[in-house]
Amino acid sequence: MGVCRIRRSIIQRTALVFALATAAPLATAAQGFPNHAINLVVPYAPGGSSDVVARLLAQKLSEQFGQSVVVENKPGAGATIGTAYVAQPGHGGYVALLADNAQTTAPAMYSKLSYDAVKDFSVAGFVGQASALLFASKNSGLTSVQDVLDRSKEKPKSLTIGTGNGSPSHLISELFQIKSGVQLQVVPYKGASAALNDLLAGHIDMVFTNPASAAQYLEGGRLTVLGQTGAKRDPRFADVPNFKDSGIKNLDVAYWFAVLLPADTPADIKARWRKEVGVALNSPEVKAKLDSLGINQTGMTPAAAESLIKDEAVMWKQVVKEAGIKAE
Repeated sequence: MGVCRIRRSIIQRTALVFALATAAPLATAAQGFPNHAINLVVPYAPGGSSDVVARLLAQKLSEQFGQSVVVENKPGAGATIGTAYVAQPGHGGYVALLADNAQTTAPAMYSKLSYDAVKDFSVAGFVGQASALLFASKNSGLTSVQDVLDRSKEKPKSLTIGTGNGSPSHLISELFQIKSGVQLQVVPYKGASAALNDLLAGHIDMVFTNPASAAQYLEGGRLTVLGQTGAKRDPRFADVPNFKDSGIKNLDVAYWFAVLLPADTPADIKARWRKEVGVALNSPEVKAKLDSLGINQTGMTPAAAESLIKDEAVMWKQVVKEAGIKAE
């Protein structure tokens, strides 16, 4: 019996020493985080709404973390290049993603991604949502959603709508056609900004985008906004009807932005990120800037945002299947 007790004691002490030895480095790493610069990846070229939001947050987070938070643009392939980079294991909390709806639209469009948009990421903070606005060029002569319905019914595919190929605007355009019954000629672009430039030039009739991207062009009458998604009207566009006001139901999608971390980020570092992002989003200067961009802060928790991403991923796959489209 004495020998057995001694043996058990040795085993227990060995296990305790091993547990302490393995836990100590993790605790030290978490307590010392961050000890060098952090990268906030934007999966688009500079200048877009995601880039603007990322730079706004990076400035505030740099102050809070005490280390530089550097915006790194990694565009291409419908935002999948930058997203795939962030999904790689081993970043240790030093790489995050400023994500948008492409997190859920890309998996619907691309069948062979190197990452799982739901399982390979954790939400550090939900920035907010913005209505999807349908803009028309002055050359189009369109002044209302009813104009779109009437002209499309009279001559299907006579109206053009520009989209970033495989982008959220592309899938919102397809969903609009499904829910309204209209047939539009979709004109693919490498990005939403290129589509917007052609809209301004009058080369295409319409574009779906967010307020941050196109609101500036409403002044001076360069563009006309026909309708907006969402259950509630954007306060800045209170006179613009929701699509449901025009008889188009179940078009309540919105553009959204969130800060994501790789799923393998240590739990205590995730907690630190969530705390700091929350503080940044509640700061008066960030709130004011987001409001000016038409981004509504909903107060959505990280857990609720993860559910949103999961649900949207399923929805967009169904839209892609019903529309019969694919990335080119």
